[in-house]
Amino acid sequence: MIHNTTSRPVVRCMIPQDIEAVVHLHVQAFPKFFLTSMGKPFLRLLYMGFITQPNGLFLVAENAGTVIGFAVGTADPSGFFRRLLRRQGFRFACAATSGLLRYPLLATRKCLGALFYRGETPNGIPDAALLSSLAVSPSTQSKGIGQALVRAFADEARKCGCQSVYLTTDEANNEKANRFYAKCGFQLLDTFNRSGNRVMNRWTMRLT
Repeated sequence: MIHNTTSRPVVRCMIPQDIEAVVHLHVQAFPKFFLTSMGKPFLRLLYMGFITQPNGLFLVAENAGTVIGFAVGTADPSGFFRRLLRRQGFRFACAATSGLLRYPLLATRKCLGALFYRGETPNGIPDAALLSSLAVSPSTQSKGIGQALVRAFADEARKCGCQSVYLTTDEANNEKANRFYAKCGFQLLDTFNRSGNRVMNRWTMRLT
């Protein structure tokens, strides 16, 4: 963890009062992504799920009272999303109404895919935590905040008994993100096709 000083941020657990700031950062960081198009009510419900559901991992970076970054995921990817769907599926469907109205055919298919998401756990790697989403305020990028969040997330995953952390990110037109994860100590495990011919890189990092 980063220890707070007058000029450095602190990484801490996310609390419900952080949700609006986290949603705002998500929209800034992922403006053209599908989940963003589902609208802020959908995002609020999603990020609150990481706080309220068992095995959620949820961290924010804060500086002078302002949330400037976040990292969320789970120590039990398949079980976490299954429970989230079972308990909150109807609320997610209601929250996604505005996005479904804007893109009815495409959004319906993708929304169902998002709700039935199981974390794409890599084969042969037991006890792996999923880093589901990581974002840093554009005004504080390239200042080590993202790396601090990754380190803190890895620490929390280790405390939960996880042996590794993994994530997925786009292969194409995403060089900056892929370089960042390599710099953080992730190894490229494989590349696979997601629905819609979206090619994804899957990165893993062993927790020793």
